[in-house]
Amino acid sequence: MADSIALSSGIRSNLLLLQQTSTQLQNTQLKLATGNKINSALDGPTSFFSAQSLNQRAGDLDGLKDGIGQAISTLKAADSGITQITNLIEQAQGLTTQALSSLGNDAGSVATRNSLADQYNTLLRNIDSLAQDSGYAGKNLLVGSGLRLDATASSKANVNALAGISGASVSNVTKADQYTIEVTGDGAISGSTKDIADAEELRGISNLNISGFDSTKAGNFDDISIKMSGGKGKDKVFTITEGDKSTTLTFTQKQWQEANANGDVLHAAVSFNSGTKVSFDVNFEDIEDVADTAGVGTSVIEKNVNLQVKATNAAGETIVRDGMNSLGQGKISNGENSFAFDSGTARVTVDERQILQGAAYNQAVSSTYGTGAGAINSITTSSAVTADSTYSISAVGSSFNYVTNQFDTYQVTLSVDGSAGTAVAVSAANASNVTLSVGGLDFATDLNLGELTKLTTDAAAPVTADVTATQQVTGISADQIDISSVDPTKFADNTVTGLTYTVDATSADNATVTVTDDKGGKFVKTGVDLTGAGPTSIDITMGGGTNDGVKFSLTLNSSVSNGTAINVTAKVKGDYTGLAYDGSSSSPKQVTAKFDVRAAHTSNDAVLETKQAVDGTDANNMAVQLNETNTSNVTVVSQNVQTDGQGLKLDLAQNGWSDRSDIENAVKQLDAAKLTLRAASSALSTNLNIIQTREDYTADFTNVLKEGAGKLTLADQNEEGANILTLQTRQQLGTISLSLANQAQQAILRLF
Repeated sequence: MADSIALSSGIRSNLLLLQQTSTQLQNTQLKLATGNKINSALDGPTSFFSAQSLNQRAGDLDGLKDGIGQAISTLKAADSGITQITNLIEQAQGLTTQALSSLGNDAGSVATRNSLADQYNTLLRNIDSLAQDSGYAGKNLLVGSGLRLDATASSKANVNALAGISGASVSNVTKADQYTIEVTGDGAISGSTKDIADAEELRGISNLNISGFDSTKAGNFDDISIKMSGGKGKDKVFTITEGDKSTTLTFTQKQWQEANANGDVLHAAVSFNSGTKVSFDVNFEDIEDVADTAGVGTSVIEKNVNLQVKATNAAGETIVRDGMNSLGQGKISNGENSFAFDSGTARVTVDERQILQGAAYNQAVSSTYGTGAGAINSITTSSAVTADSTYSISAVGSSFNYVTNQFDTYQVTLSVDGSAGTAVAVSAANASNVTLSVGGLDFATDLNLGELTKLTTDAAAPVTADVTATQQVTGISADQIDISSVDPTKFADNTVTGLTYTVDATSADNATVTVTDDKGGKFVKTGVDLTGAGPTSIDITMGGGTNDGVKFSLTLNSSVSNGTAINVTAKVKGDYTGLAYDGSSSSPKQVTAKFDVRAAHTSNDAVLETKQAVDGTDANNMAVQLNETNTSNVTVVSQNVQTDGQGLKLDLAQNGWSDRSDIENAVKQLDAAKLTLRAASSALSTNLNIIQTREDYTADFTNVLKEGAGKLTLADQNEEGANILTLQTRQQLGTISLSLANQAQQAILRLF
């Protein structure tokens, strides 16, 4: 152990003072360097730990403030999304306004509304895209909980299995429901009564009839157009069009003149593969009396089809899309058809060519069509029909009455697909409730005898007793002329009922022979030599009347004076027809009468069932911690502003906006959606205000905590500066004092 050095009390006292000053100087220098008067628990445990607690809390709040700032950014992103969605909804409202101003049923207006509906659907899809793109930092406050309801895959498959139905789906589903889809109707075709009346007035035609049964293979919902051309004094050309199929009929001036002279009617009849039948009467005078255009122009007739697609929900509410409705009033259409319920909208795609195959309907008989349709007043079936069929009726006159100029009896036959049944004799006495049979099927019908003549194709020849004759003889004895051998089968059109022969034989070698009928026909032959030296025959042409052009041959076998007979024969045009049209004409003859029979058909319905497809979660809800212990927080609930039934309840355009009600429904949905958006925006804005307030509060409170901690630990720089100057001075003085204390010992050294 080293020996200690004994210091004098003066030196030791100065040394201790100098050491203390150095320590104090070091502490003061540390305070100035750190700015803290408490740098460790040794400097002041109470203040140190109090300040540490305050600083820790301030640090925690600083960390929370970062999270709060991110939450504010998330809310601002959502608010920006809502603002733009509101703009899209206003654009959609503009489209509905345009659609309501284009409510005509003409092709242009319908096409305009369909285009606007497509634009509307595009806007709705963009609303969904915008909502889905408005997320920030993993949170999206505009898609809600993600809860979604949809139709089950199995129920969609069941509905799609119905004939003529595909694309089964649901939209705007607000709650689970069941929609029963079924097809009904026998497919009977008719035309809009208003359009028919307009066409008759504007084209000058009459008895316009649209009939038939929709085909299960080629049926359609297309309208019928009738285009007429041909001015006054010209042939009339009609082009009848359905969809992309057209038929042209030409009626000539010659045909009109012949028909008008005979009191007959020109009749147009056209059949389409779709099952549509179009017929009308043509009167040139009526057509040419039409003001301004003389009938020239085009008329469109809206086609109606007895075919319905029904949707019924679980509550028993039913919505029908009906082919018998007028366009714009819930009419079935080719393509997507919508059925909007409070619980959602059921949608199916209709194939117009096949939809009838999915229908359930009773047996039905169409109205008659064809050029002889007027011959059939009514038809009912008395036995089941197992297949769809087209039937035709033909009639043969079996007894012509040359007094009344009509047949007393007819042989009427019903046939189908070329297979004819047994002929039934019909007369005025039994023309009602006539039973006709073919292929084991019975039909009861009332026949119009006046129209039935138009179906007669082979008139039975008259007999001698059917023809009456009168002789008037001058200059010779009556018994010298014998006309008993007149051949009655040779009279033109089988309509001549009487002949009068006048022989003026004042001079036997210069007689006059006159033949007249009761139709205005007359023949006069002068200079006839009846002495036997004259000709053996005389050619006779009846002029005027309905028998114009009929030729007779008067044969003189020998001299009249010898009492031999005069034989009279006639040349006819051919078989009897109600209208003898020129064979080169494209116009149909009035020789057909047809009707369609739609067999009973059963069909299945199917249920489109909706249920919850995706569970809702709170994954997009945003929890914001507002204090360090999480006893104060805000949960921002994600708002669904998508178009589905859990959000804005904005349905896609229904039925291509063909109906006013569908457009008005869209208007109501848009109005409600704007209110929903405002509520969502208000909820988000309220949360944003709260969080922004807490952000400001947290920032201020953190400063308070840090300031409080500073008051406990921070050094007063002025004070410490003064302290260090004092200590430096004291240190210098201490050094001097220590030096003076040493001088006493140094004086001893001088002694040596």
